[in-house]
Amino acid sequence: MNVITETPTVKTVRLGPAADAAALPFTFLPGQFLNVTFSIGGARMNRSYSISSSPTQRAYLDLTVKREPRGAVSRHIADLLKVGDELEAGGPVGRFTFTGTEANSIVLISGGVGITPMMSISRYLSEQSWPNDIFFIYACRSPADFIFAKEIAELERHNPWLHVTVVMEHPDGTDWQGLTGRLNTDVLSQAVPHIASRRIHMCGPPVMMEAVRSLLQELKVPAEQIKTEDFGTAAPPPGEGSNRFAAAATGPLVSFSKSSKSAKIHLDQTLLELSEELNIGIEFSCRVGTCGICKVQLTAGEVDMAIDDALDADDKVKGIVLACQAKPKGPVTVEA
Repeated sequence: MNVITETPTVKTVRLGPAADAAALPFTFLPGQFLNVTFSIGGARMNRSYSISSSPTQRAYLDLTVKREPRGAVSRHIADLLKVGDELEAGGPVGRFTFTGTEANSIVLISGGVGITPMMSISRYLSEQSWPNDIFFIYACRSPADFIFAKEIAELERHNPWLHVTVVMEHPDGTDWQGLTGRLNTDVLSQAVPHIASRRIHMCGPPVMMEAVRSLLQELKVPAEQIKTEDFGTAAPPPGEGSNRFAAAATGPLVSFSKSSKSAKIHLDQTLLELSEELNIGIEFSCRVGTCGICKVQLTAGEVDMAIDDALDADDKVKGIVLACQAKPKGPVTVEA
């Protein structure tokens, strides 16, 4: 393992194969992510990080991580990981992928560290000499926060099909000569001709993604052409956000068979949220239905799931559900 500093708050962890292997023991698609697990302060913590390297690079895999002041795992990665350390990882997983066969052009819109899956896709398509337009649009806070600036410039120099647009929100006091401010309909329509007819991938902070989604609606981009990648946040510490479920639960009874605990659930609550109230200990990472870490066996009853990307056909046949998405239709029993 190696650690590369990208910006003052972002580092790339470069993972290699075991000492006796010449290549990684698995393959992945551009745009997928890994689930990594650490033991921190006696607790087992899972997080999901997009892969920023190209799948053609079989000798290594890059995870690019932003250090969050309140993020236990990201702080551990940024402050404590060192060359030679081993990581426990699962995957790769995720359907936010693009290999060049899905459409005849691609628009990649990202903000902040959401640039990571876009780099994997852009690197891969460039290495494959994919002869179609790649529109790479990046919203960045300041020049000091521009992740992969040199790599993007190098890719653009060597790939005539790659069209890069960077918008810098706070360039004051720097020598930035490009676009400034935030993304808007003028920037998007000028950067991407006929944008309403193209496939779009989007990844970044939730506020940025909601704003861009509204811009794309204004530009008449059909919703089915927009693919997004986002990761949820960890459960709030006790005392934070407690008002959400302050009233008495009036939903169906949920029984956790292994823990011998049961309780009624709130009507808008997920199995994962109830399990956290009862200290069941179901593991999780993304909280948005894509990583699969919170898979549990449903042994009785039925649930609704808005997103089930992490489940394959065999999981569904066996009655496996995602605790972060599952909301009971009636009384249920969960093997947890």
